[in-house]
Amino acid sequence: MGKEFSNKTSSKAAIYIGVILGMAGIMLMFINDPVGWSTIGLALILFLVLRYFGDDTTVSCDEQGFKVKIVSKRKGTTVKEYAWEDVTGTYYYEYESGGEDSSISRFFQVNTAEGIAFNMEAMKSFDELIEIFNENTKHLSYKWAKIDGFQNTYIQQERMFQ
Repeated sequence: MGKEFSNKTSSKAAIYIGVILGMAGIMLMFINDPVGWSTIGLALILFLVLRYFGDDTTVSCDEQGFKVKIVSKRKGTTVKEYAWEDVTGTYYYEYESGGEDSSISRFFQVNTAEGIAFNMEAMKSFDELIEIFNENTKHLSYKWAKIDGFQNTYIQQERMFQ
């Protein structure tokens, strides 16, 4: 199997905010020089704060279990390994941001007896991550199945034990 899934949350957020505010600052410099420089300064501060307080998570799966690597500028790097049998629960959930331009963020969380092993926001191969956990946690009484007609939504479905 040997599949790896990554969420570079701190890197993406820091770059997006830094670039957007940095560009806004450059445009504002043509209108009001001090406001433009202030916006560029704010962009730099937010970039550094997001990089420092954010975490980048990587989950590696193989036949024996999975490994969770969390890289944080603040806390350092932690690596924990789990057997598939260690999983006590899996959870798929969605979070909708409010407002006119609302968007839905999808998450997949895996719990063990030690607590939350990981909680990842949807990324490339997100569906494959859920499928791998469905296949390897057959000791759980449920799995996650896509809702017919909905491309990106899952519901909890009871397993049929024979």
